[in-house]
Amino acid sequence: MNSVQESFSFLLKKRIVWICACLALSTAIVPFARAFFRVEVDYNEGWNVYNASIVADHQLLYREKYAWTTVNYPMLSFFIQAQLHRLTHEYLFTARAVSVLSLICCSVLVGAIVRRLSGSWQASTLACFYCLALFCTDADIYVGMDDPQMFAQVFFLAGLLVYLWRRESLLAVAFAALLFVVGGCIKHNPIDFPLAVLLELALISLRRALWFSGWGLFFASVAVALNVHYGGPHFLSQLLAPRGYSVGKVFDQLVNVFGPLLLPLCVALYTAFVVCKDERRRIAAILLATTLVVGGYFGGGQGVSINALFSALLAMAIVVGLFYAEVASARWRWAKRLEPAYAPLLLFGSLVIPLIISGNWNPLRRLRETASAERRFDEDVALLHSRMGPALCESLLRCYFAGKPYLYDPFNATRLIRFGKLDAGVIVQEVRRQRYGTIQFDEPIRDQRDSERFDPAILAAIEENYVLALEHKDGVIYVPKTKPEY
Repeated sequence: MNSVQESFSFLLKKRIVWICACLALSTAIVPFARAFFRVEVDYNEGWNVYNASIVADHQLLYREKYAWTTVNYPMLSFFIQAQLHRLTHEYLFTARAVSVLSLICCSVLVGAIVRRLSGSWQASTLACFYCLALFCTDADIYVGMDDPQMFAQVFFLAGLLVYLWRRESLLAVAFAALLFVVGGCIKHNPIDFPLAVLLELALISLRRALWFSGWGLFFASVAVALNVHYGGPHFLSQLLAPRGYSVGKVFDQLVNVFGPLLLPLCVALYTAFVVCKDERRRIAAILLATTLVVGGYFGGGQGVSINALFSALLAMAIVVGLFYAEVASARWRWAKRLEPAYAPLLLFGSLVIPLIISGNWNPLRRLRETASAERRFDEDVALLHSRMGPALCESLLRCYFAGKPYLYDPFNATRLIRFGKLDAGVIVQEVRRQRYGTIQFDEPIRDQRDSERFDPAILAAIEENYVLALEHKDGVIYVPKTKPEY
């Protein structure tokens, strides 16, 4: 390649980076803007807000082994939100801001990891923006949502980066273990990151693997003790509370997440196969394998959503970044021509498939729909607030903004009822006495027969003793047929 061709190639690659960056930023418009609307993005938002407020009020999260309100997450994220609340005096939008910043941090860390593994600034930059676009298209529901998953991933990625930075240093290995445990204190399911590091250390040196395991177990023991001391005696019981499992759901989750990403997934698998032969970069291949296996397994749990596969998406972004580096270096025979320089555009362009599926391809229309949903949300909150007495809400966020006490966690309570740990008859009797001034559902009772959030006996009692007062596309509200007892 002569100097003119080299100059043209450099300018082309630079422009491709800019185009890809603009494409990535455009995918973030809707999920970033949605974070500023008072709507319920997901059921977990109200649950997280209530739990943060419990910590802020200096109450225990894990007081009882089985209760109508259960906390099956570690408490660090709730503690941090409670502390931030002292500055902002707001839970929901503070947590959403943390979620947005966490995604940005994750993208930067993915770029830094690719830089460490490949030495290419171009591949690092592309991987950073690809990670952002990947989540804003394929997992947009979790972008800017009050949920600790993305926040936890920051610490797991940071732990991996520290390990790669000084993997020959025992101190760095111990510090990586500490970061992994801190991440696990926020959300405990991304065990795939420390597992990948442990597997690679076992290939390098059994002594280093034992060193890493020892420090990891020590820090984890301290973390459990702190959760029990500050959160309550039944931390482990609630964290490990039983839940249903379905092998079919494993495949459904994998298809849901990676079905729209067949091209980048195939590229990532091929690249992982290539780099696994390189001792310096094989950690990326190990990480991709562990995240797919662990995330896929956890995805079969009842109530587990696509966030179980977030580690796999991050691993895929890292491996795709290594693919960019291989193409740019022309180490592969087919990459020595100029055409492969367009590979990033092809991979970024393939994200139009999940973008269309998400419905965010038309930002103006989507944001108008969100504004309409906000008005309906406020209408529901106003009705709930106007009615005397406690409320039973499927949308916990509506109950929170209406100023209602947190008495019933629909998903976890129903899960424990089905495992025989709680008695649905207690709630049935309260419904028959019409203790609740209002009851809110996401859909009418007639459509709730297979609900994961309300036991059939409770639904039957509500249908018998309550009447519909408000119905729209986002939910329904029932009120007592006769004057309620408080």
